[in-house]
Formats: sequence, structure tokens, C-alpha cells
Amino acid sequence: MQFYDEVKITIQSGKWWDGIATGRREAGVPYGWPAGGDGGKWWSIIFKASKDENTLLPYRFKKIFKAKPGFPGRSKDQYGANAENIILSVPIGTLIKDSNWEILYVFSKDQEERTAIKWWEWWIGNIHFKDSVHQYPDFFLMWEPWQEKEIILELQLLADVALIGSPSVWKSSLINTISHSKAKVAEYPFTTLIPNLGCVQAEDLTFNVIDIPGLIKWAADGKWLGNAFLRHVLKAKIFCLISDCSRYESGIQEIVDIFDEIITYIDEKFDNPKITIEESNWMITLFAKQDEEIILEKRIIFAINKYDLINDEDIMNEEMNLLHQKMLEYFKKHKLWKKITQKLLEKYTYFLSAATHHWIQERINNMIPMLKNTKDEEVYHIPEHIKKEEIDEKIHIANISEQEKEHLIEEWYIEENQSKYTEVWEIYDPELCKLVWMIPRWNEEAEQRFRWILEHKGIIQIFDGHGIRKGDILKIKSYYANKDDRYILY
Repeated sequence: MQFYDEVKITIQSGKWWDGIATGRREAGVPYGWPAGGDGGKWWSIIFKASKDENTLLPYRFKKIFKAKPGFPGRSKDQYGANAENIILSVPIGTLIKDSNWEILYVFSKDQEERTAIKWWEWWIGNIHFKDSVHQYPDFFLMWEPWQEKEIILELQLLADVALIGSPSVWKSSLINTISHSKAKVAEYPFTTLIPNLGCVQAEDLTFNVIDIPGLIKWAADGKWLGNAFLRHVLKAKIFCLISDCSRYESGIQEIVDIFDEIITYIDEKFDNPKITIEESNWMITLFAKQDEEIILEKRIIFAINKYDLINDEDIMNEEMNLLHQKMLEYFKKHKLWKKITQKLLEKYTYFLSAATHHWIQERINNMIPMLKNTKDEEVYHIPEHIKKEEIDEKIHIANISEQEKEHLIEEWYIEENQSKYTEVWEIYDPELCKLVWMIPRWNEEAEQRFRWILEHKGIIQIFDGHGIRKGDILKIKSYYANKDDRYILY
């Protein structure tokens, strides 16, 4: 299956139908009671994580997902039928972002759900407005405009160990050796074009390993496959940096360059965090901190592959010492180094051969305690204001008479000889906007109810405090993406 890990889609709510104002008519009953039913609801658009999904390919060609509408209310107390939820399946590890690329949600487990657009109250008929005073109300509530959102789905593969290296260091051969993966292997560079994910069983632990397509210098700036797959690296607990021992010094320099690309990517991704390389629990650990809070913690090991091509202990030791020397020079140059000793680097530098399986099992066994002593973490932190889904409940009011009055006179909304007594106010309040759309403005009973709601919610008192008087024009700012602002006479 073709790999597809980022897509931009549009989700739309369906149309809610209006309630209805009608009366019961029966023989011998001159004045029937109200009998207008409610309009049917459109329901929610829900994203659901599934372990059976591994790509966002289904969203490549279909870009718009629209909920079905409800049905209108009918007479004789009959409600309109409701629509059904739309459930969109995504792989575990998918991020939902808004159109500004701000993270809204991260799926981390199977069957986890997130409602992207949800229904509120339905639009009701006149049967609900009967009371001791209004025996036959002749108004109903109208539908709220359909909602539309543009969101980005980004798949971040979940893995415990990331195999990182330049092209042709036999990362694909290694993942095939240690797992049941069937990654493509060939004698030319850039064979791997998409990440390969393999599952490894060792002792009492099962963990995932990801083979990232070969990285080169300037990958963080978009070179070759660029940073398209660097984000998948960040989810892993252990960074396994692999070099090709047959390339000698050039192979070692490639490891340094790739590590520098990872540091650059983290620096850009988290907006200049403080990055250090430290000893933690007797392991080499990369920390990224912001305001002294740890936002990233990764274990680092080094693997020198293709041991079978050299098979000389002195040469291998010389190459290992060169690797340590280059890495320590890099740590010091970029001021990342903290308490990293030569002995610790030797402990976590492994020789192996993916071709002959030499020392493979020993290296897997070495990673087991590292995985057990490394906590799970969220790579991306959802902002607190999004987690809590807070809404600014304050009404924003501004006098815009100078900007709007001339336009309203030209449109014959107000008469010129009366304009000097009229002020124009701009008001932003989602709840007030919703009321303006719900209540029919041409109906006297509906107008009375609208004013009663404003008074009941304390909005009239707020208007009085700002100097808004009867006869002023209110410009109600729309919080619906697809609808214009509305002007009403107060």
C-alpha cells in the first residue's frame, strides 16, 4: 500500500432543519393547540483511531466530508428525523491540526475518539412555547448555519526504536533481520522511500522499530526527502545512529552530519529549546527543555554495521574511537555536552552485521533495559487553552458609528435625518450571534422572546452600561466561517 502521512481536508456539518409553527385541527375544536414539531438534528463528525489503519491514503482523493442533514419538523407534534454520525477512521499516532497548523488533538491508542464538529440543541417547533399566557404561540426556532472547518491530518508513526543513518548502511536489512518486516533491499542508495515499521519480540518485551529513509546533510532544510520523515523519528524512545564501517572516516562524518540535522529539526520544531546531551540512569540521553521543563527525552546508541566486511578488531576499535572523538567535538562545539564520558560512549557503541546476523541478539538484549527504563512521552504538547476548550465569554462591544453610518445611509438601512440620533455598535458574542440566527426577526412574539432572553442573561444590562439605546443599530459579528455579519435594530 502506498504510504501517505499528511493530508488537508474540509469537514462540514449538515443542515439542521427548522421547527414549524402549526396548530392542531379537529372537528368540533375551533381553536386547536400548537402542534409544530422540531426539526431533525444533523449529528457529529467523529475521528476514531484504529490499529487496523496505517496510512492516510483514503483521504488523498476525497477532500470534503459533509454530514447529512436532518429532516424538517411536521405538524401533529411530529419531529423531523435525525441524521447519523459520520465516523472517519485514522491510524494511531495521527495528529489533528487546525488551518493555522496548531495541534488540536493527538491519537495515542486504539478506538480513541475525537469529535470534530458536534451538534448542539435542535431547532424547535411552537409546541414548546405554550404557557398560561401564550396559548397559541405562532413562532418557532430556525436552524443554525452549517459549520465548516479545514483541518490537517498528520500521521506520526509510533515506534520505540528509530534506525537512523545515511543511505546504504543496511538499515532495511537490519529491520528485516530483527523483525518480520519485509522492507525492500537493493544494492543502490535510496532504496527505502517510505518508513518501514517492524515488531520485535525479545524476552518478555515486544517493541516497534522504525526504519527511516536515508538522511543526508541539510535534510532539516528539505534536502532529498527532507524533513518529511524526521517527525517520525521524534516519537521513538531510542535513537539508533547507524554507520557503515566500510566507509571509514566518511561514514563517521555522515553520522555527525545526520545527528546535526536532528538537532536542527528539534530546534526549529520546538522554537529554540535548550538542548543538552547528558548521562541519565547510566544512559546517553538527549534532553530538550523550555523554561526548565523537559519537553523531549531520548536515549542515544551508536551501531557500526557491516562488521563482516572488515572483520578486524584493531580497525574496528580505531573506527569506534574516531566516532567518539567526532561526537565529543560536536557536543563541545555546540555546547550540548554534560557529563558524557568516553566510557559511557563505549558502552553504547555496538558492532554488528545485518548480513551475517553477527551480535544482533546481544544488541537487542542490550536495548531491553533501556526501553523499560524510558517512560512514554507525548512528543507534541497540546496547548492548555485547547485541552480545556475554553471559550471567551466576555461580550466585545465597540462604537463604529463613524465607519459604518455613511454606508448604512447609502443602503437605506437608516434615514439620513434620523442618523444623528442613531449610534452603530459592533458586538462580538457567539451566544448572541446564535440567538440572532435562531429567532425569526419578523415575528412579534419571537421579538419579545428575543428581548426576554437578553434580559434573562443580563445582556441588556451590559448594553445599558455601554450606552446602547433603543433605536441604535447593532452589527452582530458572525462566528460562522461561511456567513456574513448581521445588522439588527435594537
